[in-house]
Amino acid sequence: MAGARNNLARVFPRPEEGEVIPVQFIDMQEKLAGWSPELKRSIYVDEYKDTEGLKRVREINLLKVYNWILDGESLIELSDMERGQFEEVMDTFIKHGGEILFTRKRVGGRLANYFILKNSSKPGTEVTKRSMSDII
Repeated sequence: MAGARNNLARVFPRPEEGEVIPVQFIDMQEKLAGWSPELKRSIYVDEYKDTEGLKRVREINLLKVYNWILDGESLIELSDMERGQFEEVMDTFIKHGGEILFTRKRVGGRLANYFILKNSSKPGTEVTKRSMSDII
């Protein structure tokens, strides 16, 4: 089981189809991403002038979340379509609460990032408004 969760507890998590990661939204930014051959990883910059020496430069939406499996921050690159789907889930979360789960599902021949809103998993954890005089 530890090996199966290894791909989930990363800064850049890559869940397989059917695996889910509970996440909490932190921030989203529009960035330029490019592959650095020297560092052998993607680099994120704010302006085109900073992309010199990078390959496959593209505009992305960089989502920063708290990954509950990692117990730390994770980054997820989102396409515009994936961002729209995330924003729909986030709007529903703001209105109704619950838990946001990150997974990937097969679209065509590739895995796409996908978010699910699940009702609170712990019954009786709803916050109720009570005054201190009622409690005492």
